[in-house]
Formats: sequence, C-alpha cells, structure tokens
Amino acid sequence: MSIIVCPKCREKLNIDGNSLRCINNHSFDFSREGYVNLLLTNKSGDKKGDSKESAHARHNFLAKGYYDVLKNAIGKKMQGTVLDICCGEGYYDTYDGELYGFDISKEMVRLAAKSNKSGKYFVANLSQIPIDDKSIDTAVHLFAPFNDREFARILKDDGNLYSVIPGENHLIEMKELLYDVPYKNDEKAPDSSCLYLAEREKVSEKVHISSEDLFELFSMTPYFYRTSEQNKSRLKSSGDIDLTVEFVILKYRKNKPKEI
Repeated sequence: MSIIVCPKCREKLNIDGNSLRCINNHSFDFSREGYVNLLLTNKSGDKKGDSKESAHARHNFLAKGYYDVLKNAIGKKMQGTVLDICCGEGYYDTYDGELYGFDISKEMVRLAAKSNKSGKYFVANLSQIPIDDKSIDTAVHLFAPFNDREFARILKDDGNLYSVIPGENHLIEMKELLYDVPYKNDEKAPDSSCLYLAEREKVSEKVHISSEDLFELFSMTPYFYRTSEQNKSRLKSSGDIDLTVEFVILKYRKNKPKEI
C-alpha cells in the first residue's frame, strides 16, 4: 500500500501487522473486513456520508443489475493502478488488477471491502485524498463532487480520469410519471483549469423495472425530498415500466505544462 499516504503528515503508509503505519508512527488499524479508516475527524465515520440503511438500500438495488450497462462500460476502461473515487459500495469495481477505492461513508466502504476482496479500500475525504502524487493510471468518479485539483494531483502525467454524469434522458419515464413538466438533464461537463476534456461517450439502455424497485430508485435521487407526497403517490401506483438509464462518461486528462 505504498501509494497510500498518512492523512496527518502525508508520509507513505506501509503494512505493519494489522495496521498501516508511517515513519512518524501514525498508525491506522485494518477492520475485520480489511479496510482502513483514514478520516481525520472527531466524528465517527458512521456519522459521515450515507447512513447504514441508505447504504444497504443502494447496495441491494444495484445488485439487481439495472445499471449494468454503466458497470460494463466503466470496467473496460480500468487499467494500470486504478482508484475509485467516492466508491460507494464498490458496485463498479470489477477490475482484477491493482484497485483502490475510498468513500467518506464508513458503511459504504465496509460493503465495498466485503464484496471485493482484491480491492484496497479506505475511508477518506474527497478534499484531501490520502494518495501519493502522480500514482494513479485510471481514476473513476461517478456522481460525486468534482475536485479537479486533487484529481490532477494523484493522476500520472499520462493517466485518465473517467467522470460520469447523468445523460439527457436518464430516468425520463420516471420523471414523466412524477411531474407534469418533466425536465431533462443538461449533460454539462464540469469545468477545470488543470484537466481537459478529451472524450465524451454516452451509454444507454432500457430496463424493465418493478414499481417497488422504481420507488426505491427514486428515494435515492436528490429530488426525492423536493417532491410532494401527492406526486410520489403517482409513482407508487404506476406498476412495472420500461425505464431509460443513460449516462455520459467524460474522459479527462491532465493539462500539459506550458513551455517557457
């Protein structure tokens, strides 16, 4: 684990028995599932990020395969040393090579480590990723805040970042059931001063989804809490539907330094 650095002093962490330890004797113990908590806060990792209930709900939903089209597309892009940024429960981590993943939610990381025994997982904050400079060949980043400076710092000079945003018609049939005037996603790529957008790729599929799973999916979206109970009831009585799942995979690379 030599590319993982100490969150306190930024020195490299190495395995020492059942712990990771740096030369300054800062130590972080492995959990029973094999992950390490590198989150520096007085609050427990259980209080940060997704709750245990929402983590398990998301894990159970994704296990049904509705987002497999994205999982398969992302899996084909992983090569070299891979980092899954804000990995969640590790659903997209199908890579057999050197794989690292982190999330701010302790329960999400626990599920990821339990599901993917070959991956190296840790609890950490996106604002200060405990990974050494220029150590990642492929970073993947799905539906999470975009911290371009940290992403550029950890990428090798020829490394790739694959960031995923919802496609224009993602979940459009669900929105048509919920709202009188459904809106489409704008597909706007995050701007960056230290990364440039090299490619865009759209992946899409129609999946047949039960009304129970549809409502479970809706409960995991950001607009769930902004929707009236009256509109939510439309979804509960919809029955099974064919649903569009659509994603845009944005490939970023590091800006080349300017010649002097």
